[in-house]
This record gives sequence, structure tokens and C-alpha cells, in this order.
Amino acid sequence: MAMTNKEIYQDWCEKHPEIPLFLQYDWMATIAEPQQWDVALVGAKNDVQAFMPYFRKSKLKFEIITVPPLTPYMGPWIQYPEGQKEGKRLSYEKKLMEELIDQLPKTDKFIQYFHPSITNWLPFYWRGFQQSTRYTYIIDDLTDSEALFQNLQGNIRREIAKAEKSLSVTEADNVSVLHQLKQKDYQIKGQEINYSSAYLNRVYAKLKEKNACKAWVASENGKPVASLLLAWDADSAYYLAGAVDPENKNTGAMSLLMWTAIQFSAGVTNQFNFEGSMIEPIERFFRSFGAKQTPYFEIRKTSSKLLKLL
Repeated sequence: MAMTNKEIYQDWCEKHPEIPLFLQYDWMATIAEPQQWDVALVGAKNDVQAFMPYFRKSKLKFEIITVPPLTPYMGPWIQYPEGQKEGKRLSYEKKLMEELIDQLPKTDKFIQYFHPSITNWLPFYWRGFQQSTRYTYIIDDLTDSEALFQNLQGNIRREIAKAEKSLSVTEADNVSVLHQLKQKDYQIKGQEINYSSAYLNRVYAKLKEKNACKAWVASENGKPVASLLLAWDADSAYYLAGAVDPENKNTGAMSLLMWTAIQFSAGVTNQFNFEGSMIEPIERFFRSFGAKQTPYFEIRKTSSKLLKLL
């Protein structure tokens, strides 16, 4: 019996740990039920040329391919032949991306955030997709701790020094505090978190099983005031989630936790990715850590005429 795309994808990911975390089979199988996701794939077992996982959901009777919670990047992954020249590479990308697009189910709307390593979206443009540029911040060299600290803006260094005097940072063996703090912050803002405690626990448990995450809690006199969840793959660490008690925002806790995560990341991978934000105060905070602004693509297409009107 021939293997399904999912089975080929799973087998390929098991053999290729260099595939980015959020494009791996285990990630998709953790964050979505089997019927909620699938993968477009070009190639065969032991010879996969390209794949593109996608997550589907229904909203107001519309079928949408969209971005699951806690998943900053998706999009295509391509296996390139060695020594490929630039012109050949672009032709190769066009061919494979077109084949992946042809396999996508017809939906009312499509939206994904492509991994920053994807710099060519023209094949999607030629098929009627649109693009917006988003930004993340990446520290691409973690080897020199002293240089990293000097690259921090002065206000961040002062916040870290202040926090170290009054806060204690401990490693957490669960993410319950993180979710509680995030829920408290969102409630004050009159907003809702787009994932449940069970969802966050499931993600944490799977990453923990793969030795690919760590959580910390910053406390003042025994009271948790902030928490951070870090995840990583072979190439990069990712600030996956964080929260500060809205009643203790001036303690410098998140600056201290972020610095803790950056220092830890140096021992497990090559880069640190803040995952970016288009929200001005958050962007300013990430930028203050001396990271490099890095663009990535938001790719979208609305096929439903009614949804376009709405």
C-alpha cells in the first residue's frame, strides 16, 4: 500500500532534524487534530523535494487555511540540490511551489506566515496570492555573552540589574503559571487568549518530550510576577510565549527572563528569534536587545466573494 503524504512527511521529518520546529510533523500533530491539518508534498519516501503543511478551520461557515496558535511560521520547505546556481534555484522554487499550490484544497481564505528563510514568494503572486511584509528580530550569533550584554540598550541593562536585586528566577516544570499570568493580563485588557490552558500544556509536554523547550518563572517574595516559555530547534531558539503580572509591570521581570533565555539558548542552538511583533511597544522591547530586524512574509488569498465584502 502506498504511503500517504502525512506518512512520507512524518518519515522525512524524523530523518531531517534540521527542518524548522514549526514545519515539523510532530508540531503539526501536537497543535491540531488529525482532521484539522494536512500536508502538500512533492516527492516520495527518501526523496522529498518539498512540502507545505497547512491547518484548516471553519469560521462562520467559511473554510479557512490559517495559522494555528503559538505557530509563528509555516509555509513551504524545499530540499535544494547541492551546488545549485541562482537561476536554477529560482526555477526550481517556481516548479515546486506551483506543485504545492496545486495540492492545496479550495478554501474561502488562505493566510500563512512564511518562515524567514523563504525569500521568494513570486510563484504565489503569480497564482493570485498577496503579500504583506512582517518583521521579527533575530540575534544571529550567541557565542559571546559579553558582547551580547553590551549590545543591550542601556534601559534593558538597567532593568536586568534592578530585577536581579529583587527577583528570583527558577526553572518551571509546567506552564500553569504562564497561562494564569497571561489570562490575568488579557482579562484586564478585555481580550481573550486564542488558546486554552490544555492547548498550552499539550504543546509544552510534546516539546519537553523532545528536549526542545524550557520555562522559567520570575518571583518576588515568593509571588510569581512573570513567566517565559522558550522553544528551540537545531538552528534557532524561539521566544514562544511570555506574560507579566499587570500589577508588577515595573519590576524588570520580563527583561531578566528574556536575558536568561538568550544566555541559555547559546548552549543549545545558534540563534535567538524573538518571533517579532507588529505592535509598537512590543517591537520596541524586542529591538532593545540588540537583535537584527528580519523580514518575513504574510501570504494571503481570499477566494470567497462574500468574505471579500465582509
